Amino acid sequence: MAFSAEFLDELKRKNSIVDVISSYVTLKRMGTLYKACCPFHNEKTPSFIVYERTESFYCYGCGAGGDVVSFIMKADNLDYASAIESLAKRAGLTVPYDNTYSRENADKRRRTLDANKEAARFFHSQLVSGNYKEATDYIESRGLQRAVNHFGLGFCPKGKKLFSYMTDMGYKPKELQDAFLCSRYNYDIFENRIIFPVIDAAGNVIAFSARSMEKKPADGRKYINTNDTAAFNKRKNLYALNFAKNSKEDFFILCEGQTDVIALHMAGFTNAVASLGTAFSDEQAALMRRYKSKVVICFDGDAPGREKTNTVIKIISAADMETKVITLPDGCDPDEFIKKYGKERFALLLQNSIGQVDYRCGEAMASFDLKQADQKVLASNKVSDIIAALYSPVEREVYTAKYAKKLDITEDSFKTVVENKHKKLLSKEKKEFERVIINNSMGLRDQVNKDKVRIPRAANAEEAILGIAQISPDFLIKAESESVLTEADFKTEFNKRVYKAIYDCVKNNGKYDLSLISEAFSPDETGRITRMFISRNELSDNSYDVFCEYCRALKEEDGRIRTDAVTFADLNELINKKK
Repeated sequence: MAFSAEFLDELKRKNSIVDVISSYVTLKRMGTLYKACCPFHNEKTPSFIVYERTESFYCYGCGAGGDVVSFIMKADNLDYASAIESLAKRAGLTVPYDNTYSRENADKRRRTLDANKEAARFFHSQLVSGNYKEATDYIESRGLQRAVNHFGLGFCPKGKKLFSYMTDMGYKPKELQDAFLCSRYNYDIFENRIIFPVIDAAGNVIAFSARSMEKKPADGRKYINTNDTAAFNKRKNLYALNFAKNSKEDFFILCEGQTDVIALHMAGFTNAVASLGTAFSDEQAALMRRYKSKVVICFDGDAPGREKTNTVIKIISAADMETKVITLPDGCDPDEFIKKYGKERFALLLQNSIGQVDYRCGEAMASFDLKQADQKVLASNKVSDIIAALYSPVEREVYTAKYAKKLDITEDSFKTVVENKHKKLLSKEKKEFERVIINNSMGLRDQVNKDKVRIPRAANAEEAILGIAQISPDFLIKAESESVLTEADFKTEFNKRVYKAIYDCVKNNGKYDLSLISEAFSPDETGRITRMFISRNELSDNSYDVFCEYCRALKEEDGRIRTDAVTFADLNELINKKK
């Protein structure tokens, strides 16, 4: 066991799951629980539930679940030990490592961060040394002189110089490979490139983005970005967040690249950030939501930039953030715009940024000739799709009236179309949700418990047992003493692992808590364990008699359970027979 039950109790007591999660997403109280759009996948209808009484969370859409420790692991891409350290720091607690705890993962992350910090110093020193004219000329040609110290820009010379420097500092070749600083042949990965260090919100150098100084690099790669490491996940970080989070503005400016962000910061717009060599993700939207509630998207003014804007709008809106858009002249990026027109003109663009609904509707209408009847029909169809997807009836009403006028059609007929489409969308979402629930029950495409699709009834009986066991852990000890249930009775390997983990936890600690066993399970597995608990906790009868009934069912060869304890699998079978 990594940590004592007493320490974990105190840790969770001082890190209320509602307080912690509300710093990532907007929670809305619904009776005794809280709901939100899930921070781990894109959704319009909230399916992410936080249960304050049981200090747990579960998403019915993607299956993420667990306690506050599990949440931090998934939200911040941390291993178990690092998540504990993060929560301890938040609560002002000292982490009491004991002799049995293996710090391998935490040490690897810390060693990677140290290596990155040392490499950043090396890169910066090489750039400012004046020994590499091609690098200083490039910096001057791009107008980045003032950014060199502020953003810690650097240069990686040719000739394995980083490798030599780092090994002299005591780093092993394998450590440099794991940190994505050197290849397995000990070559410097970022050789002959300008270096942009990526620094997280806590001030750690977590990665690098390296830009070629050539218009047409020999290897064809304009940028090389750090791969995922023990310290970095490109989907869960943003460039310049360390500065932008402290901006006095209540919104972020989201750009496509580092040079755009730097240009805006140097012009005084210190709330600019950018994604890191990957498509913008749900996790990045959730990260932004931790610090501000609004985003202004400022991508390149060309066709690819507009296409990316439409994609990102959906992701940011799903994170419950107010979204606006700046439209730059065609072919112009923020860096070029600032240099050509100045910061005052950019401030005016910012002031006149438009809401995401108006932007999307405007883009949809721009591709049609509204003077032609058939084109107007196609345009109204696209615009009605956008408005119908809005969750708020007030928003739908406002935009229906506005765009009926713009399209020169009657408001009543347009409203009928919009509301009919909205109803169909709600019906589709409901059916999809029900399909996911039934498929989960039957084990279809189950990557956590792959045995479930083969023996769904037995697996469902096991899940019921484990769900009740999490509510009343002492049932496991009692059941074994009475020969009602043993580890050998479990027919699926995953559930057998869960049983053993809970049983050992109770026997060793006299109690059960998810955080005491979660180190042994992946985030997806922890979500499944939580689902077992939530499913049973919502039922009124979780007595020892019911527990024993499921145990008896599990002992039967086919794992059938009594007819009054019907599962989704049984229900689906009955529905298919009726068909």
